Amino acid sequence: MLSTISIICIFLQIFTTGMLLSGIYAFLMRYLESKKQEDIFLSTIFLSFALYSSLIIISQTMYSMNIALTWMFMLHRIISVAMVVNALFIAGFIRARFQMKDEGISRILFRLFLVVCLVEIFMLIRSPLNLVENIKDIAIDPGVHFLSAVSPELFWVTLWGLLGFVYLLRAFSSKQEGEKNLFLISGISSMLLILSFSLNFYYATSGEANYLAASWGVNLLAVIGLLLGNVIEQGSEIAKRPFSYFRTRILYKLILIFILLIVILLEATTIATINIGQGALVKSIRSNYSEIAKAMAIRISYISDKEGKVDYATLEKIVREATFGKRYVYIVSSDGRLYAGPDPKEVGKSLSHLPSVAAVNAGKTGNEEYYSDFYIEGKDRAIISAFAPVPKYGYGVIVEIPKWEAYSQIRTVSTNTLIFVILGMVLTVSVGIFFARSIESSIKEVIAGTEAIRKGDLSRRIKIDSIDEIGQLADAFNQMTKELKDSQEHLISSEKMLALGTMAAGMAHEIKNPLVSLRTFTQLLPQRYEDEEFRKKFAAVVPTEIDKINRIAESLLRFGRPHKPELMPVNINEQLEEVLALLENEARKNNIRVSTKLSDIPKITADQGQLSQAFVNIILNAIQAMPNGGELTVKTDVGEVIKLGPIRKEKAKRAEEVRGETFEEAIPVPVVFIEISDTGTGIAEDNLKSIFDPFFTTKEATGTGMGLPITLRIIEEHQGSIKVRSQVGKGTTFIITLPQKMEKA
Repeated sequence: MLSTISIICIFLQIFTTGMLLSGIYAFLMRYLESKKQEDIFLSTIFLSFALYSSLIIISQTMYSMNIALTWMFMLHRIISVAMVVNALFIAGFIRARFQMKDEGISRILFRLFLVVCLVEIFMLIRSPLNLVENIKDIAIDPGVHFLSAVSPELFWVTLWGLLGFVYLLRAFSSKQEGEKNLFLISGISSMLLILSFSLNFYYATSGEANYLAASWGVNLLAVIGLLLGNVIEQGSEIAKRPFSYFRTRILYKLILIFILLIVILLEATTIATINIGQGALVKSIRSNYSEIAKAMAIRISYISDKEGKVDYATLEKIVREATFGKRYVYIVSSDGRLYAGPDPKEVGKSLSHLPSVAAVNAGKTGNEEYYSDFYIEGKDRAIISAFAPVPKYGYGVIVEIPKWEAYSQIRTVSTNTLIFVILGMVLTVSVGIFFARSIESSIKEVIAGTEAIRKGDLSRRIKIDSIDEIGQLADAFNQMTKELKDSQEHLISSEKMLALGTMAAGMAHEIKNPLVSLRTFTQLLPQRYEDEEFRKKFAAVVPTEIDKINRIAESLLRFGRPHKPELMPVNINEQLEEVLALLENEARKNNIRVSTKLSDIPKITADQGQLSQAFVNIILNAIQAMPNGGELTVKTDVGEVIKLGPIRKEKAKRAEEVRGETFEEAIPVPVVFIEISDTGTGIAEDNLKSIFDPFFTTKEATGTGMGLPITLRIIEEHQGSIKVRSQVGKGTTFIITLPQKMEKA
């Protein structure tokens, strides 16, 4: 019969198995990404542990249903092998995790331990077994003792103890808070598994089921700790607060709040239902045996010979007819001795020490549960005894049946109920996880889309097929990004036209000078046509001036003409010279001296029109930052950069802001540097961090706040970066880094 403790043990084992399966999945997925040997060892450790835990549940269920011992023995062989294999995987993990695999001594010890484990597994398979019954709680499965093999628990405890010791040793020597926390949790959890084994050992020796429940409770805590200690990345921020890990993902929150709540309710309902059902059935069974004892007492009362007595042969016949299977019926005399029973050899034996005999001799009718040594052996010593007196003759009728046999149907019904509850729980958890993952994946898709928009990718669309609120959110998000992209394109066009208008005003002056020369020469041509020297000068000057006008017009048209992005080899020096030519008049008007130092650099793969716009935006800003004159310096150079993260402002010698450096690998990359400096008013440190934000501007009358954001987007799309240094009153320097060859996205 399943007790409350038995059911709690099974549910604790189910929870433990669930956590182990989560660990298997997590570490296996991480191994497929990182290919680290320690991750595959972790997944196999959790796999062998999950096999052990699952087989224990099956073993308890089989024992409760009175399955043949042959199957029980075979199952316990597999359980024992799983423990040894688990120990072997722990040894492999210690080598891989703590970088011992290259040391000769560790390799020799590991191979030696492998051989020992293989020998132990061979012995476990061939060793005869002895069943160690737990007589105080027959609902929990018994232990099995291997007669000619080393106890598999010894391997298990030793390796978990070694792993815990190594973890704790590393925890005390670690200087990093996150690493120290994770090592400490893993070490304590490993030691908790040893405590779990100790509690299990006390259960095996004392028969108290509470020890087994405590053992599996500690087991569950240990598995959760091992999962946390190894699934969290040591360098992450969450490593400093590892117990908040389950609050970092919606999936975990949904599982812990929703699914776990359902499981706990199911468990509580199951315990209540089984206990109520078992209580009613137990009462009915015991009442039934009491009625059997009463009926026999009445029958004996009406049987007598001519002298008003009943002879021994008649009583023996009645006892023999009522005894079948494991139900024993016997009659005792008023002095507590056996008068008639299944075994004639036992007649006359004193049974007054049995509670039922003492009760029936006192004239009582009823039933009791106790342990008996009469007729009963082994696990069947726990019995139900019903009794009824026969006052007419001074006899007492005793009906005994092993508790195990009497409650077999109750046990079968309770076990089947529990199996269906477990299957329902597994189905509930599976469906819950499916929907939880569905919700989480949708939210992650929205987060990814939002992050893409934050980085400037307005072409990103969220693909969610659901028609629920998240699907509606995705549709609204996609519509918003479409409108933002349209607005961005309009702003880019407006920003370009603003710059174009500024340049066009300067171009009018630039074109006017060659036109004056052309007009003068064409007016003098009829009068001085015969002058050979004049004709030579005319032929030298006029075409040059026309080319100058044509070049200015083409540059202006090329800058203003809308075009599709097109990657091609681009000469950065020529691009800069062309932009400076377009803005030459604007610089002259503001009394700005332009100096260039253009190195011999290779062509890069880029979009010519987009880079022109980026250079125009920066140079025009530099000119406008020097209203009272100054110097504009443009330099180019070649070199290499290491793919590192962005330069942090607090570490820089001067105030600076870095955008676009999203490098992750530490490898050298050939690049082209473009440095544009001015001696203007500079940018205040508070404003420096906002200059690339859309619509941020300090030129309230004329600025749109989109020039630099557009420039940043162009440079980032070319896989480059922009570094800005500025000091108020001394000027600003933009350093643009562009790779010589763009990598494929």
